[in-house]
Amino acid sequence: MTNPTILKINAWIAGGVLSRTAGEAIVRWLTEADFTAFGAEIRTLVEAGDTDELEDAFGSTIAFGTGGLRGKMGPGPNRFNARTVGVAAQGLARYVSGMGASDGDGQGGDGQIGEDPRGLVGACVVVLAWDTRRNSEAFAKETARVLAANGVPVRIFDGYRSTPALSFAVRELGAAAGVMISASHNPPEDNGFKVYGPDGGQIVAPRDERITAEMRRVTKVRWTGYANAVEQGLIQTVGRDLDARYIDILADLSLSGARDVRVVYTPLHGVGMTSVAAALERLGYEDVHYVEEQARPDGAFPTLAGGIANPERPEAFLLGIRKAAATGADLVLASDPDADRVGCALPLPDRGWSAPPDDLALNGHQIGALLCQYILSRKRAAGMLPERGLFCKTIVTSDLATLIARSYGLEVADDLPVGFKYVGSAIENMSPDMNFVFGTEESHGYLADARIRDKEAATGILLAEYAATVKKYDRTLRDELEDIYRTHGYFREIQRSVAQPGPEGARRIADIMDALRATPPERIGGHAVRRMIDRQSGEALDLRTSTAAAVSGDRVNILIFTFSEAGHTRAIVRPSGTEPTMKCYVSASSVDMAGNRTSIDSLAESMLTAMTDLCGSM
Repeated sequence: MTNPTILKINAWIAGGVLSRTAGEAIVRWLTEADFTAFGAEIRTLVEAGDTDELEDAFGSTIAFGTGGLRGKMGPGPNRFNARTVGVAAQGLARYVSGMGASDGDGQGGDGQIGEDPRGLVGACVVVLAWDTRRNSEAFAKETARVLAANGVPVRIFDGYRSTPALSFAVRELGAAAGVMISASHNPPEDNGFKVYGPDGGQIVAPRDERITAEMRRVTKVRWTGYANAVEQGLIQTVGRDLDARYIDILADLSLSGARDVRVVYTPLHGVGMTSVAAALERLGYEDVHYVEEQARPDGAFPTLAGGIANPERPEAFLLGIRKAAATGADLVLASDPDADRVGCALPLPDRGWSAPPDDLALNGHQIGALLCQYILSRKRAAGMLPERGLFCKTIVTSDLATLIARSYGLEVADDLPVGFKYVGSAIENMSPDMNFVFGTEESHGYLADARIRDKEAATGILLAEYAATVKKYDRTLRDELEDIYRTHGYFREIQRSVAQPGPEGARRIADIMDALRATPPERIGGHAVRRMIDRQSGEALDLRTSTAAAVSGDRVNILIFTFSEAGHTRAIVRPSGTEPTMKCYVSASSVDMAGNRTSIDSLAESMLTAMTDLCGSM
């Protein structure tokens, strides 16, 4: 008798309800031995008639984006599940071990671990870590089973850890690669597979392209039993001594002994107690108050609106602000689930903690400027600034931190593509006589020590130290930020996403970018555009003279519209690397545009509205 579920799928294909690609993939996942574990979930979707979900889950394949593999958990090739994780791990195994000539001759199942035909075992260790998300530990161990089955030695942590701890471990252990199972601050139903190179940074071109190519070539995933691989020594636990060395690095960030400050800290149900809280304790902060409800690991992130544990969002600070008001705290720090991003909220001078979160939380640009000022001023005072120091930021990050860095004599790499992996790459590729000092990105990512090569939430402890340092003079971090604006100019940065969901989303986004390139807007928000910089083609078009000039930097799909010669005031548009959205950014500054703070704020809002309207109407 023909399976009624398959009959229904075939009818949907014939009627155009499902694409043939999606329908055939569903049948394969229902019938082939490697996929049958997902049968119950698939049949539930079919019985519910949820063809939109089925089309999205089975009509395409999850792809490597800005942060590796990341997506919604569930069955299907376009979902994050044991099968797609296994394919990713198999591709990584082939890459790091040099087995790429074939899919290997090992068999699936709980049998003998496949031999490495080139004898590279021991030279291609992979370090694995995971955060507190649902299924993260299971996905990490599934990755370990596949790597081990391919003869790749694995070093895995004995519990959840932060992403920067994984970055440090890759370098410290001399590993060939690392994998972090995390979807950062995505919704609770998502998870991800972030790959790190031997430098401890997230992989960039051409490594990401090579690993992706290996993943596409996978036709069979090799795996072994976890206990079997442990017994054979191919899976080993990372020693606790490495945790101690990592916390030593975080303690080394300190630039002052000032500790007289009251801090509220929340890990937002993530791993931050293993890094940020551990560093605060190690450095002797005695007046730290934790948000107890959010100190408990929970992949559902139940105390946060929509389950979004993102310190970029002021509403994530609600419980922290409540705690700060009750304790009379000087600041609130919050980190995301994998503790690579950090946010900060400060009381207002006239209203204390009674204002809305939007008024209390700093944005990522402001935090970056404060950290840059504190680190550079303290290092200069101590004679610690290197002769050739490097400051890094991404192109969508405010130029305010660049102006601060230049005022201290640092060399800058301030046009890096979006993604902190490019900061890590800039560190790896800097000249031997140069020393990295500080890196920042608008999405609350900061780094102040090159022994770690990804953004580090624990860098935020320097905000507590800064607050304690100036508190002795009856000043606050808000006073310090105002001084920065007075010295370097006022900046206002805002952003908005334009969603392009569904199967047609990617095509729609590509069409919008093509249209903007073909017919650049002459005015945005009533202001004349001077140049359109196309980082994909490597050209800058002067709209006044219709002449083009070459621009340096990585070739990435991003368009920059500038409104002055200096270019501090600009609008930027790019496709998201992890979501079906267009990202629009605006930075406006008194440095290159006449006006006071109110007019600069208004200018930024009008430009952003015009930019998002433009993207939505094309």
